[in-house]
Amino acid sequence: MSKKATMRDSSNRDRGVKRSFPGKRKMRFGRTLMSRYILLILAAVLFVPVILPITSIIYVVVVNNTNKENTAPYGDSTKISNLWTRESEKLDGATSEKIHKRMEQLHRKYPKSSMYRVDQKGETAFILAGEDVDVSESTVDGTTMTTLKWTLNHQTTETRIPSIWNANTSLEFMKEASYRDPLTVVSFVGGDSEDKGQGFMVIEVPRYLLQKPQNNEPMELLYLGGLMMIIFLLFIIMSILFFARIRKRLIRLQTAMITTGKEGIPLPVEIRRWDEIGHLEESFNEMVHQLTDSRHREREEEQLRKRLVAGLSHDLRTPLTVIRGHMHSLHKEPLSTAADTSLRRMEAKMDDLSGLIDNMLSYNLLTSGKYTLKLEQKDVLRIVRETAAAWYPVWEKEQFEIDIDLPEEPLFWQVDEQGLRRVLDNLFQNVIRHAASGKYVGISTEQIHGEKALVIQDRGPGLQEDSDTKGTGLGLSIVDLLIREMGLRKRVDSSENGLRVCLYSGGGAGKPRT
Repeated sequence: MSKKATMRDSSNRDRGVKRSFPGKRKMRFGRTLMSRYILLILAAVLFVPVILPITSIIYVVVVNNTNKENTAPYGDSTKISNLWTRESEKLDGATSEKIHKRMEQLHRKYPKSSMYRVDQKGETAFILAGEDVDVSESTVDGTTMTTLKWTLNHQTTETRIPSIWNANTSLEFMKEASYRDPLTVVSFVGGDSEDKGQGFMVIEVPRYLLQKPQNNEPMELLYLGGLMMIIFLLFIIMSILFFARIRKRLIRLQTAMITTGKEGIPLPVEIRRWDEIGHLEESFNEMVHQLTDSRHREREEEQLRKRLVAGLSHDLRTPLTVIRGHMHSLHKEPLSTAADTSLRRMEAKMDDLSGLIDNMLSYNLLTSGKYTLKLEQKDVLRIVRETAAAWYPVWEKEQFEIDIDLPEEPLFWQVDEQGLRRVLDNLFQNVIRHAASGKYVGISTEQIHGEKALVIQDRGPGLQEDSDTKGTGLGLSIVDLLIREMGLRKRVDSSENGLRVCLYSGGGAGKPRT
């Protein structure tokens, strides 16, 4: 809700225009928090097919670049093995001259390798020694042996090539070539796994010229784990951001609830989204407007009541004064006993009515803050004695047992003397009206919270029962207001044995409360 809308609502309220809230319409599902969170989950799930190809491409590019940086001169063993197998397949049915020529071409490409061929008769037909390879010949058991000597990793390795091959020499050769350095690849001419009667060809490459086969399985597992971790972290981050926004909006609403304006009522909040929280903010704004309207009506009614009480108090005093004058004149006339009794009862009721008017006016002044108090250091026990002395004839007339036990030393409080007398008069009047059945009034002092307190007690029915002479309650309301304004404290103890009212300073006497 914008400031302009708030001002318009305020002007409508002043003119008595009834407001309508657009949020009363049904909220669409697409605007709810649930729909947004479902969308967040779907995005996280659907993000997998999107991020999988992207990360796969990145992975392949990174691996290829790494492989290029680490590429050995002759590639890896798989490359050499496949190359040698393909070349032998291409030479199917070729003449010895063509085979040897192709082997020479390959040797020029891989000069550090050694190549040789055994023909269909089992004779070594062609040998190409690699660079840095020492070649020597010897005779063993009548068979000529060509020895290729390699120096690899500071170790000497020999390959013995017999001039004539048989089953034993072939088996021994294959056994030695399996795990040694250099790498040895054997392939039948023609490329088939079986001998086609064209012999076989061999290539030997030092392993330091080859790249070690890479086991990418750990990298793939790491890649998949990293991918899932990225998706999980993204989902967590998006969820945190989602709930952080909700929390921020709720905290903003909470702050608005505890922050009050000039009238002691929270201010409306701006509605930014029409979701569940937006509707909550709308309800809060409606409550604020209702409270503001209620506060305005309450103030108007209070002002009307105060004007009415002030007017009634003024209007009733004039006829009461006239009636009192005529009643005083009647006392001078000879009256019968019954007439004199009726006249005195009328005077008593007139006094009650006059006291009620005074209470209404005093209560009106106190609640409006127009009752002026002059706080001074006074001996409250002296004021209590003087006020009790004024009530003494009334208590004797009602046949009360009077128990006054006040210490001789003074008790000073910061009070308004007339206000304190008004408090005592109302309390004593309350004893006469509501505790007359107990025929007892006691005035004393006692210690409360380490301070001396004034105690007024009776032996009436207490607060549990209604008095036969129940009044308006203005007297006790005035007592409470005056006590509060003078900074005093009051404690009331009620039981079936009577009522005890304790007045004490409470450490705050002389500090009017607002």
